[in-house]
Amino acid sequence: MYTAASGALVAQSAVDTIANNLANVNTTGFKRTLLQVQAQPKTDLFRFQTDPGKSGAARSAGVPVQVAIGALGSGAQVYDTPADFAQGAIAATGNDLDVALSGPGFFAIRAGNNAVRYTRDGEFVRDQNGQLTAQNGDRVLNAAGNPVVLPTSGKIEIGRDGTISVAGQSYDKLAVVEFANPVNLRPEGANRFVDAGAGAAPATNTSALQGSLEKSNADVVRSMVDLISNERWFDANQKSIQTQDDAVALAVQTVGRTA
Repeated sequence: MYTAASGALVAQSAVDTIANNLANVNTTGFKRTLLQVQAQPKTDLFRFQTDPGKSGAARSAGVPVQVAIGALGSGAQVYDTPADFAQGAIAATGNDLDVALSGPGFFAIRAGNNAVRYTRDGEFVRDQNGQLTAQNGDRVLNAAGNPVVLPTSGKIEIGRDGTISVAGQSYDKLAVVEFANPVNLRPEGANRFVDAGAGAAPATNTSALQGSLEKSNADVVRSMVDLISNERWFDANQKSIQTQDDAVALAVQTVGRTA
């Protein structure tokens, strides 16, 4: 019963994960979440018994023995929920402040609490102070780690290396970084990531594409198929729990009954 219950809990977590991916199919720069499952620790089973004395007539104590039967699994559990950093489709927008990244890099931004976060969402705007920001107001950082401040006039061009030019003159450079160990880049919100030991370094294999945005890499069709599969998995475990419960109820009603 407990093994089936653990399977049902994992299936429920999978449904929640897939539902979140589906909810963000239109979120710019979103990276779908994966669900990694592992088996719970196994329990070794033994048969304990006491052998009789060597002679049937002897009153010597029996010899206790322990015979291994095998291992008993105790179900499954969620191991981790990492992000899938596969490249999303790039769509042209024509907006000079929209920037997509082709490659494994991330933009560095400073959140409202002054913490540095990383994102693939390049849908930037210029605020009333001239700072380049994300849609929620987080400030976009330059290669020196300072907010990018744009002039009030002049055509803005962003090169493939992130260099910002205004009216044909080099002006600033976007902070684009890559990570040596992206498994330690943990999701925060819809399209933000926290460096939990991922090892940020200046990007060398990433290109910035002005006038474009990277779409979510969530696959609607695959997510729907996975959603149906996990709902059936949940139902199967639920039926197993019910079967075990019925068996226990029958045993309680019949065992020990006298004629």
